[in-house]
Amino acid sequence: MTEDETGWSEKGKGSGKGKRPPRAEAAEGAESSTPTRPSKRTADASSDASEVVRTPSTDAGARKVARAAATAGQRDVSLASRMGFPALVALVCLLGIGAVFYAWTTREALASPRQNLDHWHAVYGVYDCTQGGASSYLPPFQSSDDATGIHSHGDGIMHIHPFFELSSGENAQLRHWLTEMRISVDTDRIVLDTGRELVAGQECADGSGPAEIKVLHWDFDFQALAGEPPTEVITADLGQIKFDNDREVYIIAYAGPDVEFNEDNLPPSDRFDTLNNVSSAIEYNPTELLPQDTGVEDTTVTVEEGDDG
Repeated sequence: MTEDETGWSEKGKGSGKGKRPPRAEAAEGAESSTPTRPSKRTADASSDASEVVRTPSTDAGARKVARAAATAGQRDVSLASRMGFPALVALVCLLGIGAVFYAWTTREALASPRQNLDHWHAVYGVYDCTQGGASSYLPPFQSSDDATGIHSHGDGIMHIHPFFELSSGENAQLRHWLTEMRISVDTDRIVLDTGRELVAGQECADGSGPAEIKVLHWDFDFQALAGEPPTEVITADLGQIKFDNDREVYIIAYAGPDVEFNEDNLPPSDRFDTLNNVSSAIEYNPTELLPQDTGVEDTTVTVEEGDDG
C-alpha cells in the first residue's frame, strides 16, 4: 500500500484518533482553507466601527450641546439650594401670621379703655364766644352722676374708667360723659345743665362772626400746651367721639368760624395742673367704691385659709 504523504492511512486511522495532522505552512498571503470562528472582540470592534457618529452640522447645534453639558453639571445642587424654595414659603407664611397677629393686637389696643382696668383722664373746657375775656370758658360741671364710669368730679377733668362693656373699648364715647354732666351737644345747639341754650348761628361777642359748634381734640396735653394745632376738629357726630388714650384735651367750642385755638386760649391752667396730679396716679379698684356710686355690685371675694381656689 502506498504510503500516505499526509501521514494518514486507512490502516492507521484508529491509531491516530484524537490527533490532528500537522498543518502545512501557508504561503505568505495565502488564505487558510480551514474556516475559523470569528473573535468576539473582533466582532465588537467591527460593530463599533460600523456605527455612524453624528456631529452638529451648525454653530447653533454646537451651542445646544454645550448648553446641555453645562446644565447637566449644575443638576447636582446642594441640600441648602434644594431647601431654598420651601424655606422661602415658610418665611412668607411666618410673615403673614405675624401681620395677622399685629393687626389683632393693634385692634385690641385701639379698643381701650378696658372695662374695670384702665383709668384715664382728660382736660375739657366749654368755650362760649358770647362771653368775653377770661370768662369765655364756662365753669366746670358739678354733676356727680356716675352710672357708666365716665364722669367728672367738678374739677374740669373727664374721668374715664368704664364699669361696663357699654362704656368701654369702642363704646367709650363722649356721649356717656355728656349724659353724666346732664348736658347735650350737637352741631345745632348746646343745652347746658342750667337749661341755657347756645344755638348755632348767633353772633359772637368778640365779633368773630356767627357761632359754630365743634369739638377740638388733642391727643396729649403737652401738644396743646406747646401751641400745636388740634389733632382733629370734629364737626359731626359729636357724641360718638371716642376716647383714645390718657391725657387728652377736649374743647367744646361755641365760636366763630375763624377762631384759632392755641396756647393763648386753652382751658384754664389749673385744669392742666389737676391732670398732672391725677393722671396715672389712681389705680381703679371696684371693691373700694360704693355700689350706689358706681352702679356695680361689690365684687369682694373672701378666701379662707388653706383654700387654694
